[in-house]
Amino acid sequence: MPATETINFEAVNAIPSNSGVTCREGSILEGCRNIWYEYVPTDYDPARKYPLVIQIHGGGQDGMRWADITVWHEVAERNKFIVVYPNSPTPGRWDCDDRDVEYIRGLIEHLKSVYSIDSSRIYIQGMSNGDMMTLSFTMKHPELISAAAYTSGPCAKEGIDGETPVGALPIMQERGELDLNWMLTPETEDVYENRYTLNDENRELWEEVNGTRGVIPTLAINGKDNFLIYEGEKAPIINWEIKEMGHREPVYSAQVYWDYLYAHCKNEDGVHLYEKGENPLKGQEDLYVFALGSNRVYHNGELLPLAPEPQGCTRVMLPAKVPHFAPLKLGEMCQSEVMCAPVDFVSVCFGAKLTKKNAGKLVAIELADGRTVILRHGSLLVEIDGKYTALQKPCLLLYGFLYVPVEEFCRLVLGMQVSVAHDVMCVSGHYALLGKYTARILCRLMGGHMRPHEKVDWEEWR
Repeated sequence: MPATETINFEAVNAIPSNSGVTCREGSILEGCRNIWYEYVPTDYDPARKYPLVIQIHGGGQDGMRWADITVWHEVAERNKFIVVYPNSPTPGRWDCDDRDVEYIRGLIEHLKSVYSIDSSRIYIQGMSNGDMMTLSFTMKHPELISAAAYTSGPCAKEGIDGETPVGALPIMQERGELDLNWMLTPETEDVYENRYTLNDENRELWEEVNGTRGVIPTLAINGKDNFLIYEGEKAPIINWEIKEMGHREPVYSAQVYWDYLYAHCKNEDGVHLYEKGENPLKGQEDLYVFALGSNRVYHNGELLPLAPEPQGCTRVMLPAKVPHFAPLKLGEMCQSEVMCAPVDFVSVCFGAKLTKKNAGKLVAIELADGRTVILRHGSLLVEIDGKYTALQKPCLLLYGFLYVPVEEFCRLVLGMQVSVAHDVMCVSGHYALLGKYTARILCRLMGGHMRPHEKVDWEEWR
């Protein structure tokens, strides 16, 4: 029997049955036959008020096909809210114009007349073309919505056409690290830049009205899920990036949007409230971020000085091109680059006490757990409580600082996890994989530098 199998992973995404979804139709827009699909909790009681979630399908889809690939109906049943999937007035496409905006507004009003809806808890989310439609609606009518979520579809400047939101709104924007398919050609300098710039522009649209301009976000990373939380004066902005994901709706997004955004948001007479309540999304204190060229380290919404003098910054050490006895170079320890920081980071981040000797060529580190670690210039050796072990790269005295290979030290000595994304490194006390877009945002905040991405081999994909 073969030990390998070829699987079409794109087609494998089984979800619980949505047999409770019901088709409805009516003339929400004058002269139009509008169709939408509803899921109402099985124990619906008109004597109580129910939150409402409007789900906006992507391009080439309709409400029923959208309902078939989400678990919103399951989350709705368990949390007692109504979820509705409207078909776009133009088959398979949201035009994101005034007619489409009026349709969603009218549909919400119709649902309020049919069901016992809690007007303080109405939410909306869309994917791709539905993301753009959600943006069009929420920029014009934030007063009708309690919170909004946008998935994998940042709108280009041409679509926004200079408009800005008329009011604040708690929002979450989900972006895939590998969602890059935007006007790419073999001549594209950086395949990440176009899409990541759109992501920036769509987030920055809300900075003024939400009061997040100049705010340093807090960071939470759960596995591949990267969250940057901007606490605004009037409403928060949450950037959610999923590492290694492209242009798609995460199968579990309903749970994330409900738990981390909708469950905490109310709209009372046009005033948006974000109440953290139980299990809020918050910055994690065991995350530390280093960026190439930055003299600071990011930690839980703060930018800490990396060393006593500003010239002490994170650097990448590149291997010299020298003859090698082996016929193949396979990235062995002497052949690969390494990200290093002044040894002072161990004190700044982890409260260690440093004693520098021999003009800085030897540093003794007293860790918070009582261990003593000794590092030396030009050496792989690490001495821990009188016993030797070794790093994969040496410590080096440069520009007055003893530079330490951060990844090696944190893994070997501190037992921490390390993730690197495009010249930015995240050190964590739990399983956390840093995404490239999150890294880009943090690098700019830290005044760091990113080298150009490698160009894509277009011939490989022909």
